[in-house]
Amino acid sequence: MATIQKREGKKGPSYRVMVRMKGFPDQVRTFKRLTDAKQWAQETETGIRKGEFKNVVRTAASKTLQDVIDRFRKEVFVHRAETTKRAEASFVAHWERELGGYALAYITADLISEKMGELAAAGDGRRKLTDDEKPKKPPRPKSPKTLKHYRDTLAMLFKYAMQWGWTGSSPLDGVNRITKIRNERARFLSDDERKRLLDACKASDNEHLYPVVVFALSTGARKGEILGLTLGDLDLARDTAILRDTKNGDTRAVPVVHHLRDVLTEQLAKTDAFYDTLENQPKTRWLFPRRDGLEPMDIRKAWENARDAAKLEDFRFHDLRHSTASYLAMNGASLVEIADILGHRTLQMVRRYAHLSESHVKGVVTQLNEKLF
Repeated sequence: MATIQKREGKKGPSYRVMVRMKGFPDQVRTFKRLTDAKQWAQETETGIRKGEFKNVVRTAASKTLQDVIDRFRKEVFVHRAETTKRAEASFVAHWERELGGYALAYITADLISEKMGELAAAGDGRRKLTDDEKPKKPPRPKSPKTLKHYRDTLAMLFKYAMQWGWTGSSPLDGVNRITKIRNERARFLSDDERKRLLDACKASDNEHLYPVVVFALSTGARKGEILGLTLGDLDLARDTAILRDTKNGDTRAVPVVHHLRDVLTEQLAKTDAFYDTLENQPKTRWLFPRRDGLEPMDIRKAWENARDAAKLEDFRFHDLRHSTASYLAMNGASLVEIADILGHRTLQMVRRYAHLSESHVKGVVTQLNEKLF
């Protein structure tokens, strides 16, 4: 239903049009002429109504994407692994802002394609600048992999909407899939780069940075897995640490040996003493706590400063994990062994390191040929 309000201004009258229809965000525009206002109202109402017949399920006209997201969070999201939640929550929140007010029947392939175009044009906004910082260059465009995550998250929400009987089809069927994503990044530190990075971490104002980076290089653990460690997860008597907050939800143990054991022995004593000084004792004692002890420390800024001080180009914290896998491969570890250490359920993710273990493979084949001929 459209309403038109006449407004008197310094430059003469204007006509504000508002089109309201259930399950569709309010559409508002202002015109100088009443004729234009009426025409736009009629065309807008007609365009919205056409969308009602694109979905055979009547519920799709009354249920909004916000309804789907609310139920998804209540019934599905709560059971996700913590590491999965962190990434997925961001993608879901984006679609909640952009399309949450739309009824499912009005979310079309064209609308989604338009929103995906806006996403791609917005660039990578993960690095938030302070008021004092000036951008040195335009933000990098979002990678195809990131855009794929956004698209797949929305497709997942519509999959659940169909499962619940709220819609009969998914508009994502009409949105081009993002394929041929190359996820085979295997950037690893050279010996000189590793030394520079560790020296920079030692010099950091953040006392937890060096132990965290040593842990990552020694075990191949992810940042979230390391920061999620509690004092109880560390068993130096058995030279192991238990990683519970893992990406695939499986708990796994990693060895704590050599230099890492020395570093963590000192870290354990220091952290225990820190918690003993707190007046209000928290329920959980984190291995790398922030200043109030209630949550793990955020090392993002300290990491970026140390990386820049070490003059590392194109290097992310997650590349420490790639470095560990690469070192293992170059020292003769099999793909099965690398997958077990990194916590991968399949070999697909570790095949990117196969070329680094060529000498090991050559040795195995040589031994076979010596026995055969």
